[in-house]
Amino acid sequence: MRTFKATTTVFSCLLGLSGSALLGGCQPAGASTSAADQSTSESDLLTVNGLSLINGLSMLNGLSMLNGLSIHNGLSTITGLTSGVGLMTSNSGRQTVSYMVRCALPLGHVVTKTDDQGIPYTFLGQIGVAPEWESGQCGQDCQENITACMLAHVNTSGQHIALWLDGNNTAIGYGRNNLFPYQEGSFFGNIFASPPQAYFCNGKDFELGVVPGRLGVGQANAPYKNPFPGTGYCQDYCTGAPSPNTGDGYQACYGYTHVVTVWRNFDPTTSYKICNRSDGRCLDTVLGGTADLTRITTSKYTGASSQQWRIVQFKPGNYKLTNAKANRVLDVWGGVPVEGVETLLFDASTLATSQLWNFLPTGDGNYRFTPGTNIFSSLTTGPTVKQWTYTGATTQQWSVAPAN
Repeated sequence: MRTFKATTTVFSCLLGLSGSALLGGCQPAGASTSAADQSTSESDLLTVNGLSLINGLSMLNGLSMLNGLSIHNGLSTITGLTSGVGLMTSNSGRQTVSYMVRCALPLGHVVTKTDDQGIPYTFLGQIGVAPEWESGQCGQDCQENITACMLAHVNTSGQHIALWLDGNNTAIGYGRNNLFPYQEGSFFGNIFASPPQAYFCNGKDFELGVVPGRLGVGQANAPYKNPFPGTGYCQDYCTGAPSPNTGDGYQACYGYTHVVTVWRNFDPTTSYKICNRSDGRCLDTVLGGTADLTRITTSKYTGASSQQWRIVQFKPGNYKLTNAKANRVLDVWGGVPVEGVETLLFDASTLATSQLWNFLPTGDGNYRFTPGTNIFSSLTTGPTVKQWTYTGATTQQWSVAPAN
């Protein structure tokens, strides 16, 4: 359990939810930002990714060799992150700076720099993994801490997704949150080196709870690579967190002792396709219907809105599946735990347990879906989708991926 005061930042165009600051919805610090637009959380570190690239990071030079960034002086000095040149001259470069400051400095600390036109930009600290860089040198520990934090925030789609961070840096700390059940992966390296060293390894759940732009969805143009062979699981090559935090994350990987582990959940704003393992056909409504009591079938995926579903956690372990076209949820006929009962669309209810679905991993990146009214049953494909006792058949196993 975390015993320190972790903090998160809510920028003026972002939204705070449920006591912890949940970030999403815009580019952080892309323009001048007021330090007053912030809030704190006493025990949780919930953050958001969306850094689509790390500007200037190449296989030839690290950030310290490009874009006017020096690691030998403080961020607030004129010889550190230089105004008017390098990273400050482009939107993508300033986005890199925003995440860099956000990772390095604690809440309430700011850095102001100007672009090549003399326009000032104020960047807000949030996490504070390397506070020493504000006014002093950024040594090896500082560089690795910033690297792990920044890599953990990369989203190659540019989309903002809520994440839970875990790590041995005291500004992050170990500890789990049951709203983020899937261990996506861990990040480590040194992007300030030349050439830059940017690495990740696969968490035990990297194929589950997938979200756009993150591990498990076939990222394109990602700035990091997995240095480990085969499946590249962290658990096979990294040193786990010490007791009493066993299972939370990792304290060392590939010779690096500053590691950030990311946990995630399905993104409630993303539309997903849910496809059967046996034939690849995806959940759909009969004839694309949207009315109450419309039955559920499977069909070849075309991208139709009737084949797209939003997956929102109602409570830990239970999700509602809302059809994107109908805006109605997946339910069981009559809400009864009877074998062979069909599934259908129905208006959402906060009381109907038949509308709550468990996603139980089958161990190979697929799931069995179990309705809340009958924990022994599972969605089974056919002319219409019905609930039947789970037997392990591929007709009862489903993949979940962002719709495309």
